[in-house]
Amino acid sequence: MDKMDNKTLTVLSDHTSVVEVSWGNSKPCIKKSDVQEVLGWELKDEGLCKETTCVPVPSDLTSDSSEFVDLLTLTEALGFSTVVDIESGFLAIDTFSSLRHSALSERKAPDIKLPDLDGTMRSLSEWSDKKKLLVAFSSW
Repeated sequence: MDKMDNKTLTVLSDHTSVVEVSWGNSKPCIKKSDVQEVLGWELKDEGLCKETTCVPVPSDLTSDSSEFVDLLTLTEALGFSTVVDIESGFLAIDTFSSLRHSALSERKAPDIKLPDLDGTMRSLSEWSDKKKLLVAFSSW
């Protein structure tokens, strides 16, 4: 199979989606109707919108002339980082890149939730105004 023959794209973002894909210039183009499922943002004439916030995108992406839209251009407009493996038909979207940037510039950790040793979900805000030590490890 030629690497550009993939008919579906597995997208890992806040959740995993499998959508129909068309490859153009080594870029994944997905159906406009799948944008909200993949990104959590709705593609409108105003741009990418979520609740009352809209981010402008190039007008040719919002026109009705094509059923497909360049996913990488949309993620770039939102400030998301991406990694794509064309041969595998896989795309990972880092929706937290802007959050990570602000955390570094403000020197404040985001309020993430992680399980403790007993499996209970804990939020960093539970220990606000206290020093914390977060230990992360892996068996590999």
